[in-house]
Amino acid sequence: MSAWGTLHAATVELAKGTPLKQRLVVAFSMHLTGLDAGAVPAPLRGEFISLLEAFEAVTPLRGETAIQATVRKMSADEADRIASRIVTLFGQVARASSPRAAEHAASSTNQSFDFENPREEAAVLPLFALKA
Repeated sequence: MSAWGTLHAATVELAKGTPLKQRLVVAFSMHLTGLDAGAVPAPLRGEFISLLEAFEAVTPLRGETAIQATVRKMSADEADRIASRIVTLFGQVARASSPRAAEHAASSTNQSFDFENPREEAAVLPLFALKA
C-alpha cells in the first residue's frame, strides 16, 4: 500500500469512537509499522521516522508490545499531539501526492512545516449559501 493509503487508514482509525490511546495503538500497530520510510516523500520522511521512534520509546512489560507500553505511558496531551501529527502527516503526504503538488511547491516558500504547531494554510470556504 502507498504512503498515502497507509496514512489514510491510520487516520480513519483515529476517527473512531474508542478511547484515543486505544485508537493510537491500533493505528500504529496495524497500519504505520508496516509502512516503509522510503515510501514517504523525502521532505516528510524525517517526521515519519520521528513518529516511528516516538511509538517505541518505552520498554514493554511482559505481555505487551513497545507500542502499547509507550502509549500507556503517554499523557492525554501527548496522545493528542501524536494523533495530530499523524493526521497532519497524512495531509502533507496527500498534498505531496496530488497532481497539483508541483504547482503548490513552486508557489510556496521554502519553509519547513512545523508538525508540533500546524497553522492554517488555506482560507476556509463556506459550504452553504448566505441568505440575502
